[in-house]
Amino acid sequence: MQNLVIAATVITALVLIDLLGELPLPLGVLGHEGSTVIVGLNGLRLLSRRAWKSPQR
Repeated sequence: MQNLVIAATVITALVLIDLLGELPLPLGVLGHEGSTVIVGLNGLRLLSRRAWKSPQR
């Protein structure tokens, strides 16, 4: 769910900036690819053992 929110927020922000002003292509590409890296790194958190441990009661 976090990855979807991150990706949707960044893409929405980039589209709004482009529609309201002038967003140079290199900055748009950098923003999009940067969010892709963040989503990938966030997904890698699920590979750690502690992400799968049940909460202690």
